[in-house]
Amino acid sequence: MTKNEFLSKLADELKKNNISDSDDIVDEYEQHFAFKMADGFSEEEIAAKLGDPAIIASHFESDGDDKKGGGRKVTTVIGLCFIDFFVGAFFVLLMAWELIMAAFSISNAVIAVCLIGNISPWSIIPHIPHLPGVVFGLSFAALSVLSAAGCIYFAALIRQLMRSYSRFHQNTIAAASGRAVLPSLGINPRLPAKINRRIRTVALFTLVVFTTCFVLGMIISMISSGALEFWHAWGWFGYNVAN
Repeated sequence: MTKNEFLSKLADELKKNNISDSDDIVDEYEQHFAFKMADGFSEEEIAAKLGDPAIIASHFESDGDDKKGGGRKVTTVIGLCFIDFFVGAFFVLLMAWELIMAAFSISNAVIAVCLIGNISPWSIIPHIPHLPGVVFGLSFAALSVLSAAGCIYFAALIRQLMRSYSRFHQNTIAAASGRAVLPSLGINPRLPAKINRRIRTVALFTLVVFTTCFVLGMIISMISSGALEFWHAWGWFGYNVAN
């Protein structure tokens, strides 16, 4: 059975059972097909694993059905509230790390501008000749872009984790109420293939640029200062090898 055949039959069965949110249910299964196909599965394989659309539709409650399993549902909700406390703290930590990564990216960009432009506001950046400064600046600029790419991917990961947990939450309550559950969601970020390729390409390119420029900057600094420990030769820590 192809995706269109499966979704069409599912929609017909849901409407036959008077399911009010049939369109939302079909959309969820359509997204499930898209995600699994992106992982390399064929439409027929996905449909076969999901099962008969008529059986799936029969598990959903119609508008006239009485709510059952009230006590079990209350117990489940209480348990989920307990879990939500720890999961919420986990998501707060993830978001805090996302902010740290963003701050790190911005800081590297500022350092790159200062080194390339030979600027040292409030004398924060120690003395460094212009040529090695430019090379190190390019290295920090690449590190800034690499960090930004990491921020984008990590933000997508957090979003997918939230969606996955929300689906788990929804399915757990549905199961306790005797209703059908929707397909579970994976935790891997669901970015469009084109964007995913671009992020990977940018990350690899900037990693190479960062490594190359940083090593090259070290070599130029050693040659320019005439010492392996060029930071001492330039008096970065209040010490000069000439003394």
